[in-house]
Amino acid sequence: MPSPINAPKLQDSESSSSAKNWEKERVAAGYDNVASQYDSQLAQAQWIRQRLWQRMDLLFPQGSTVLDVTAGTGLDALHLAKRGVSVVACDISNGMLEHLRAKDPNIKTHVIDFNKLELDGEFDGVIATFAGLNTSADLRPFARSTAQLLRSGGILFIHLLNRWPLLDITRQLAGLHLLNAWRIITSGKQYVDLGGILVPHYLYSPLSLYRRVFKPYFRMGRISGQGIIRPLEASWGTRLEQMERQWESRFPFHSLGTFFSIEMSRI
Repeated sequence: MPSPINAPKLQDSESSSSAKNWEKERVAAGYDNVASQYDSQLAQAQWIRQRLWQRMDLLFPQGSTVLDVTAGTGLDALHLAKRGVSVVACDISNGMLEHLRAKDPNIKTHVIDFNKLELDGEFDGVIATFAGLNTSADLRPFARSTAQLLRSGGILFIHLLNRWPLLDITRQLAGLHLLNAWRIITSGKQYVDLGGILVPHYLYSPLSLYRRVFKPYFRMGRISGQGIIRPLEASWGTRLEQMERQWESRFPFHSLGTFFSIEMSRI
């Protein structure tokens, strides 16, 4: 008969696994709900995606093989494929991938959790953009699996919501919304409404994330911030764009945007 000390540990483990599965189901359901509006909802942030594409175009030349693990409706995958990159697209939401398949049925797709990448093959690059990775509170399984899927020297390109969004904090302080500013500063999580489902997004800072999660497998390349001084919703702002580009990869500004991207090479 198991001792009373051991029994709760088993129950806690089972409970933790059930909670993780339930959370992933909510993420998938949320993205299924917004799939048909996803492209239009992100249109205001196209200037950020353009920046990411400029980096991807440098990192992944024609003939490269790239795994997109949070492909969504395929905006990044389609951009790369048009440039002659061979892309495999994954997402936890089948609803999102259905839109990708409608755009280009030739791109291979897999409905899969990025923390459980049970795939075959070796890739030149792995990408994940626009906060998909923020839906996980623990990215260590993702780091291990991507290291196994990348060739030696292959590039991991990730793009996440930032723990320290300087512009958002400054806006709240300027409006004397001190409580809101304090919540941003002290909270490591925010909830995003995806079609009526509140999905938690866990916030990271780039240097800390690299040291705690990716350093055993990857060599740091470049960190860039997006939305350091240019608001996410601003389709205008050429001057702000020029200033931000001067700062985007400089310490400490690269860690103070609404988003950040990290480029790493597999050891």
